[in-house]
Amino acid sequence: MRLSLGAALMAAVGSTAVAQSYPTKPVHGIVAFGTGGQTDAAARVIAAKLSEKWNQPLVIENRTGASGNIGTEAVAKAAPDGYTINFATQTVTINQVLMSSAGFHAMKDLAPVSLIGVSDFVLVVHPSLPVKTVEELIAYAKANPGKLNYGTTSLQGAFAMEQFNSLAGIKVERIPYTAMSNLQADLLAGRINVYFTPPRPVLAHIQSGKLVPIAVSGAKPIPQLPNVKSVKAVLPRLEASTWYAVLAPARTPADLIGKLNADLKWALAQPDVKDRIEKLGIEVRTSTPEELRAVMRRDIELIEDLVRRGVMKPTT
Repeated sequence: MRLSLGAALMAAVGSTAVAQSYPTKPVHGIVAFGTGGQTDAAARVIAAKLSEKWNQPLVIENRTGASGNIGTEAVAKAAPDGYTINFATQTVTINQVLMSSAGFHAMKDLAPVSLIGVSDFVLVVHPSLPVKTVEELIAYAKANPGKLNYGTTSLQGAFAMEQFNSLAGIKVERIPYTAMSNLQADLLAGRINVYFTPPRPVLAHIQSGKLVPIAVSGAKPIPQLPNVKSVKAVLPRLEASTWYAVLAPARTPADLIGKLNADLKWALAQPDVKDRIEKLGIEVRTSTPEELRAVMRRDIELIEDLVRRGVMKPTT
């Protein structure tokens, strides 16, 4: 018993020492999406600040493909030593439930570190559609069954809009796209009627009058669209905001997770970092690992409920 206790104490001391000296070599931050998007841009802002603090580079690597699964799977299979982390989004939980080929289990293969922030969605319509509010959109869809459609480039967008369909008791048909440029072209031409998206891709088109914002997904207005009301006034159970977070491989030692959590919170508290992240349309919001795990579990339960009720169907 004494030997076992002594060994455990030595292991604990060793783990703490490793965490205190971490990192002693470059850290790889995997982004499962291409350059220029919100996730990539936020990751690079944070990486620059942490590289300064650590005196070691945090190198951002874009590993794209399979709707984000390739990069996420690479992190899930990496050594749990703190030197490979994932700048992740809500797609991690959505893909786990809806894609049998995801290659990872979000709750078993990944360790939560902290939230980075949250981005509310904006619900926009083409100006040719005679609606200006959520109530009018629902009424129009009920009066004109089969006439409305929405575009998505990811299951994340489908998750938001299919919740809307289910809670409103309507059916706006999904049109999937592989390229954002094609979706936006069809949306601006009126071939797509409805789009539920983070604000950044559509803000300029809203400001020019080419798209009409009828609601935001959060409980309060967003700075870019202060006069647009919340969808929750009509559909209070709708959860359509997306989160951004840092994850690590499962079995990463708790001391290392704690060090990463503290350093990430420090970086996001720096005024220049916070300002640049929020200019991307992301409200900075950090968390404990346990709080992030609860967010991920909530998402999975919501999606599994939609699948059970036949609102969404898993893909291969």
